[in-house]
Amino acid sequence: MPVVSATCPRRERVGRITFTAVDPDGELRTCPDCSCEVAVDPVADEVLHVEAE
Repeated sequence: MPVVSATCPRRERVGRITFTAVDPDGELRTCPDCSCEVAVDPVADEVLHVEAE
């Protein structure tokens, strides 16, 4: 299972967040810093915050 590491732009402290055991096709998770939903993409090696409409 892939591991993806990223920073949270809403994070008040320095450092990276690591998501482990990510589904190879990507998945939605909760950001541990800001509690927002994020899309974790192991192919692009990125984490994007999902905005609610």
